[in-house]
Amino acid sequence: MPEPIRSVAITTALHKPHAQEATRRAVELLEQAGAEVVFTKALAEACGLPGSTCDDVAEVRPDLMLVMGGDGTFLSAARMMAPIGTPLLGVDLGGFGFLAEEEPSWVLDEIERILAGEFTIDERMMLAVEVHRHGEVVAKLLGLNDAVMATGSFRRLVRLTLRLNGNGETRFGADGLIVSSPTGSTAYSLSAGGAIVHPNVEAILITAICPHTLTMRPLVMEASTTVSVTIEPSREPQEGMALTIDGQETVSLEPEDEVQVTRAECRARVVRLGRRTFYDRLRTKLRWGETR
Repeated sequence: MPEPIRSVAITTALHKPHAQEATRRAVELLEQAGAEVVFTKALAEACGLPGSTCDDVAEVRPDLMLVMGGDGTFLSAARMMAPIGTPLLGVDLGGFGFLAEEEPSWVLDEIERILAGEFTIDERMMLAVEVHRHGEVVAKLLGLNDAVMATGSFRRLVRLTLRLNGNGETRFGADGLIVSSPTGSTAYSLSAGGAIVHPNVEAILITAICPHTLTMRPLVMEASTTVSVTIEPSREPQEGMALTIDGQETVSLEPEDEVQVTRAECRARVVRLGRRTFYDRLRTKLRWGETR
């Protein structure tokens, strides 16, 4: 028997069309069905929601989070809730919606089924990222999609040294480097020529951005690999060199910094209601296999 859902947190991309209306309707239906609904004071004020609020929904440890928005909202929610194991149900409020795939009207019609726990959960591998500087760890981050090392301007090549499990040292010039999870294989890595990898596969992907060589091909490594990337000193200034996680969190990088990427101990738990497969989303969102 599936475990029933008693408490539901909601996070919403308020800039999306009809976001406030959809959020109010979701809260109404969840409360009518007997669920405790958890949301922040900022969301309550924006949507005119009555009831108690909290500063951090993760501290409440809800049974489920309803992520209303797009993929950016979903990525942010994954980093917040993965460490405590809360499942995420993505509701697409317009846009690309590769992760947040379900339409609001359909999800709201299925509230009772969702609260009954009648769904499956995909366990998505996440990335643990550290920045080492002069022998000290100056930043620790968590990502669902990818870790990208690049400059903001792309006006000059960056010089990088790549090591895998401390071996296979490779020096190369490129616009940057992407280290991604299987979930992130359909994001920036795909645009840079990387492989599409099913999200249930355990792997780490390494894709150079416009490498200045014909031999720096994308790699798919086993998930236990430790990927180390060192920013090499350059005669020319590398303005704006930074590490970006999921396109959202940024840490400035300096010459000789080492970025270390491994498989995270926690996982994002993604709710699937059984309507669409990964291949359905490839066809509808990325036009995979489409003939002209």
